[in-house]
Amino acid sequence: MAVAKQIKDLNPQAEIIFIGQKGDSFGLRIKDAEYIDRSIYINAGKFRRYNGAGWRQLLDIKTIALNILDFFKFIAGTVSAYFILRNIKPNVVFVKGGYIGVPVGLAAASRGIKYITHDSDTMPGLANRIIARWADSHAVGMPEDLYSYPKNKTHYVGVPISHNYELINLIKQNQYKEDIGLKKGQQLLLVTGGGLGAMTLNTVILKIADKLLKDNVNLVIVLIAGKENEKDLSQKFSKAIDERVGDRLLIKGFINDLYKYSGAADLIMTRAGATNMAEFAAQAKACIVIPSPHLVGGHQIKNARAFYDSSAIDLIEEESALNNPDMVMKRLNLLLNDDTKRRLLAANLHNFSFKDSAFELAKMILSKT
Repeated sequence: MAVAKQIKDLNPQAEIIFIGQKGDSFGLRIKDAEYIDRSIYINAGKFRRYNGAGWRQLLDIKTIALNILDFFKFIAGTVSAYFILRNIKPNVVFVKGGYIGVPVGLAAASRGIKYITHDSDTMPGLANRIIARWADSHAVGMPEDLYSYPKNKTHYVGVPISHNYELINLIKQNQYKEDIGLKKGQQLLLVTGGGLGAMTLNTVILKIADKLLKDNVNLVIVLIAGKENEKDLSQKFSKAIDERVGDRLLIKGFINDLYKYSGAADLIMTRAGATNMAEFAAQAKACIVIPSPHLVGGHQIKNARAFYDSSAIDLIEEESALNNPDMVMKRLNLLLNDDTKRRLLAANLHNFSFKDSAFELAKMILSKT
């Protein structure tokens, strides 16, 4: 939506039409979005594959059946997209990725319509890889040399994020701490796996929170657990945490103002999702990252490795975190008690921040019209 707003700011006469997947929850939210003039929904098949599953997924009957069904949805979606583009005659198509991008991208290519792809992750998604050869340009969220696209077509524009994520100084950090109810002098460890939470992070924190809070008497832990996990985790933590330190552990299912919590944080433990990492980079935050190894293409692992190779994060593999939570606690303690190391990680991560990403992407799209 940040890109749509920038397009309207740059050219109020521009008409923005959103083509989404039928039944997709994100697409339905877009329907009434302020900067979208019209929404159209089509079927689009999804090719199911699971990182690390190897040949075993080829023998899974349910996966095979769903992939066959979705193949026909893909064919129907491509035909629908072809006629939709013929009718609306767009000047340019923007493909953010996801399986809806394949039928739309192929339809645009068949009609000779320019289209731009955008990848937030260092590993382009399958949809964008399929339609890449016919794309006019590739906008990317990380430095160009991390991608295999043709260099003359690749443009580093960063990952569009909310304007609420900005560089945090000490005054702003203390203000945010006050806003979320922390006392003067308290440290904040934010643990977040995204809007749905992350079971691995929840599990590790459950094992180490009691001792971590006792070792650091000024520490407050905020765990964003995911709505579905909030009640169950609250019960588990009430049994695992000494009541004398329990008031310094806050479990939240979901928060709308994550930027305040991340802005207030002295240290963040997180997954390696591209958007969250872009947000924390904009704020210049020290992060311990435990990437998910199970997502398609292992893209979180590749994201994390790019940051780690630039000394921008502390990286822990998921298997190591689950098997050795004491090691995770040791790494947390080291960073919580080393201001210099935290500042260095924060500064290096901030180097990955791309100012005005949405504005640059909007300019790029409009330049093709």
